[in-house]
Amino acid sequence: MLMMKYPLVSIAAAALLSGNVAAQQKPNIILFLVDDMGWQDTSLPFWKDTTELNCTYETPNMERLAKKGVRFTHAYACSISSPSRVSLFTGANATQHKVTNWTLKKDTPTDRKNETLDFEAWNYNGLCPEPGLEHSFYAKCLPQLLRENGYTTMMVGKAHFGSMDTPAADPLTIGFDYNIAGHAAGAMGSYLGEEGYGASGKPEWAEIWAVPDLEKYHGTDTFLTEALTLEAKGLMDKALDQSKPFFLYMSHYAVHAPFGTDKRFYQKYTDKGLSHKEAQYAALVEGMDKSLGDLMDYVDRKGIADHTVIIFMSDNGGYTIGRADKNVPLSEGKGSLKEGGIREPMIVYYPNVTASSTINDTPVIIEDFFPTLLEIAGVRDYQTPQQIDGHSFMAQVKGQTGEKERALFFHYPNNWGERVQTIGAPQSAVVEGDWKLIHYYETGSSCLYNLNDDISEKQDLSARYPDKVKELAKVLSDYLRIQHATMPVLKTTGKFVPYPDGGEVERKLPKDDETLVYDNPGDALYLKKGDMHPKMKGWSFYTAHEFNDKDTKKGLPLGFIEHRGLHMSRTAKVDNRKCSKVEDGVLRIWSVEEKDSIDNRFGKKVKYSHGCYRTSLPGSKEFWCNFTENMRIEIRFKRTPYVGFNDALWFMGNNNRPWPKNGEIDLLENPKKTLNDCAHFTLHSANHYAGVVGGGGSVTSSINLADMSQWNIYWLEWYPDRIVGGVNGQAYFEHRKGADGNTDWPWSDPLGFFLIFSTGISTNPNAWPGAIIPSEWKKETMPAMYIDWIRVYVNDEYKGEKAPAVKYY
Repeated sequence: MLMMKYPLVSIAAAALLSGNVAAQQKPNIILFLVDDMGWQDTSLPFWKDTTELNCTYETPNMERLAKKGVRFTHAYACSISSPSRVSLFTGANATQHKVTNWTLKKDTPTDRKNETLDFEAWNYNGLCPEPGLEHSFYAKCLPQLLRENGYTTMMVGKAHFGSMDTPAADPLTIGFDYNIAGHAAGAMGSYLGEEGYGASGKPEWAEIWAVPDLEKYHGTDTFLTEALTLEAKGLMDKALDQSKPFFLYMSHYAVHAPFGTDKRFYQKYTDKGLSHKEAQYAALVEGMDKSLGDLMDYVDRKGIADHTVIIFMSDNGGYTIGRADKNVPLSEGKGSLKEGGIREPMIVYYPNVTASSTINDTPVIIEDFFPTLLEIAGVRDYQTPQQIDGHSFMAQVKGQTGEKERALFFHYPNNWGERVQTIGAPQSAVVEGDWKLIHYYETGSSCLYNLNDDISEKQDLSARYPDKVKELAKVLSDYLRIQHATMPVLKTTGKFVPYPDGGEVERKLPKDDETLVYDNPGDALYLKKGDMHPKMKGWSFYTAHEFNDKDTKKGLPLGFIEHRGLHMSRTAKVDNRKCSKVEDGVLRIWSVEEKDSIDNRFGKKVKYSHGCYRTSLPGSKEFWCNFTENMRIEIRFKRTPYVGFNDALWFMGNNNRPWPKNGEIDLLENPKKTLNDCAHFTLHSANHYAGVVGGGGSVTSSINLADMSQWNIYWLEWYPDRIVGGVNGQAYFEHRKGADGNTDWPWSDPLGFFLIFSTGISTNPNAWPGAIIPSEWKKETMPAMYIDWIRVYVNDEYKGEKAPAVKYY
């Protein structure tokens, strides 16, 4: 889990803020997002010249907002809706979140079949506020962070960031207090109230496409854009009654196809000579603009305009299928990585901060909204499981010029349902300063453009500047490698297409990649108390056990004691000296078959023994660490590839209460009958326990790994209100206090917890889904587990005991 940190206000200043006074220091935020609006779909010019399209459309309220604030002329988003919206709410580039195409149905990719390419599994279930859902991006989202920091969070309109029947199909799950009209679908069944916004269609179709929550307008002539605006004003009334700052995500379905006729504005554009379709579109644009004006009028009328930030943005380029040249001077449109598909109209008004009628040409991208909005809201100290790729553009809001040469990355390794020119083709791009490279995966070719000289991208300069192509191809490819970006696959070979620089794709997912935690995880690490974690922000070094050969007694590790001489009901008496040893800096624990059956105290005869250790308790001369909340614990571990062999890394309470009231955290269990690729995380407490792993009542999650016989870093982040577990670079479990009826919370016990290592075996299939097969044991390599090191970090909220002297590090 990652923490972003910013300087805190001074203690003296903070002391002046309390209650509603403090709340008033935080501005209200209205994020006004339009769907499929092109860079030129406005009477407000975003280029150096006023274009014919600027003279066609009428958007007086965009002009009004721009007079108050700053117009960003180099704002970018993804070329498709869902990727942009996931980036907006997570701060992650599409290469990281891997929701690279539009989403709809659970577990169902939306790629159209391609003659030459297949497509690597991407996150077609969208984002998810909890770990464990396959093909989803687990993240802590913007509205959740805002809500945790005193905001009333409201959403009106299109969601389209979680597939049907997944948690994020309901925007309330990602942190919104209120949601009206947002669900899984990315378009509206109809713009017309007379048609119930799609509800009057066939039931199977309407279930997907009808806009929800607007039944009161059914049968009326209220256009969808107007209905959503009325609902937004109603929600702001509720927010103002709460005397808290609010965040309103005004996310219009307009101007998405299929177009509807907004009778309020349609005739005006037919009178201008526009065709029926184009008059429909122009009326949609003006209706959207009226909504913006209505919200501006609302904050004026309520007397909150002086502390309400308004941000205007579109989610991708203008839709040009069947509407050629409707983004001129930009080429192509939605679904393309040419400028027409990714460059957006963007305006920011921040009272008493933005200078009026200013223009900023600093390049910004959709993931930049995440850190910027949090900065506006005064959220300086926060934690997310995802890496934040976005950069705050708050300095540019204040009028400063930003980094013009910053590289912006775009990745669409998919096949859109509509294909014209390069629209919808699998492609990636990088924009760096004036230069832009687009790489097309079907042909393996790249095009190079200079946007300052050729904003229409008509002159491919790749043959003239091969060195620049090579340079940008490497910049783009290195970023794709770092982010483990999904890639297309060649049907003829079954292999990934090469990267733009020609390099081969070596697939290693975050869950399988130790280097996301440490660059060289097998090397010794030299940190002093208080030193920050090399990669995980917000965690400082506390202590570690490196299992040095010298810190042993008769080959057994100091700092650990035997965990009960007779361990578990299915295991023989443990003799650690014959089934464990520290050698070459690694603790190895293995299982052995006894010559004779042994009575294990539970009235059963068993023939197998295994090592089982626990950390020394406080008071022991070998004591080195007590585990408790506000800690991050990392264990580097691997195992031999045997079925029916259950390794365990457990934490048990020091409180002497009977199990399960004492609390148990199973960071690792891997009960899998035939595969060596599954890790399980389980919590047990008075409310959640079971006699067998993963049984009824347990809080359990699992993750599939490439190979557990390779080294992996298993980690636990332990907070007063939640427990998060993960492997390498991916979180796969999070349980919050009170969730699922878990009213007891033994994991905050000040007495702390001890750690157990155990190799477990069973011939009883009811014990767990596996069975040990001794006949398959290789005499030279009995089933074993290996621990390379344990490293412990604490965060700023840690209030426990001081770190003991580092004995085994």
